[in-house]
Amino acid sequence: MKNIFNITVLLLFFSCKAQTIVDISTYNQGDNSNKYFKDINNNYQNFIGTWENTNDNITFRLILWKETMVQNFADNNTFMDELKGRFLIIQNAGLPNEVILHNSVKYYSQNGYTTNSVITAFSSDGVSLGGTIDDNCSNGGVGILSGWLKMQIVNSGSTPLIANWSVKASRLLNGESFTVPTNVVLTKQ
Repeated sequence: MKNIFNITVLLLFFSCKAQTIVDISTYNQGDNSNKYFKDINNNYQNFIGTWENTNDNITFRLILWKETMVQNFADNNTFMDELKGRFLIIQNAGLPNEVILHNSVKYYSQNGYTTNSVITAFSSDGVSLGGTIDDNCSNGGVGILSGWLKMQIVNSGSTPLIANWSVKASRLLNGESFTVPTNVVLTKQ
């Protein structure tokens, strides 16, 4: 009898903690607690993949992917699908003398940490994307500059997709500058 009581209490505890699955577009529309904000309508699909902008011999390459059921830092029982990303800045991309000038994937030996992503973003409509970026190659490759990013697809339903990309610093001190372009047109590869 005691075991049945313990199992019942345990089941009640876990059922109280269960999430309700809702569309990502409803985030911050009411109480976010105990919910999994899922990309039910595949709004992220247009953005997933590799995007590029080439200016003269310098290519900005952006790689975006979806991570599912990421725990929300503000509420440990709220989860959401997120778009994550990283970037490369390449001189003479695709040529035998190609040189990677900047790579956002970095190993920090002082704390044994490797950055896999520097972008966290969301889309509720499959056409516009907003989020944050930590340009860990800024200020000549030795700094980290945080900002807000926007990406707007301008030719939805066409191939290849083309999007306007913009970045604004969340704070900018004298002499600081992004390594990533702050206002360019990207083409999905």
